[in-house]
Amino acid sequence: MSFVTLEEAKLHLRVDGTDEDALIGLYINAAEQSAVSLLDRGVYVDGTALTAAKAAAPGALDTACAAYDAAIEAAKAMTDDALQAAATQTAENAWLKACVTYRQTMDGIVVNDQIKAAVLLTVGHLYA
Repeated sequence: MSFVTLEEAKLHLRVDGTDEDALIGLYINAAEQSAVSLLDRGVYVDGTALTAAKAAAPGALDTACAAYDAAIEAAKAMTDDALQAAATQTAENAWLKACVTYRQTMDGIVVNDQIKAAVLLTVGHLYA
């Protein structure tokens, strides 16, 4: 998923050498995850990746729907009410997560300069 390279981050940080590459890589990952979380959308490196994700999203949602239906049927077969409620809640949570992922994918965007700059600024803050 990375849309800021180690080289771009090191240039931004004005870091030479490779001693801190692993640490900077960790900061890049954290900053990108934070940006994606705040945007509440899928962020893709290019249009091809976005198109592929959107094409796969309906199938993933169908799979989640089938898993939900199977889990609910399995929960109904349980004789213990507490276990049945827990299994039902787990199935509902998984279904809701799949719905959110579907929406985030369908609302996805291609990374732009604003997002890259925000990630680089976050990397700089974490590095400092």
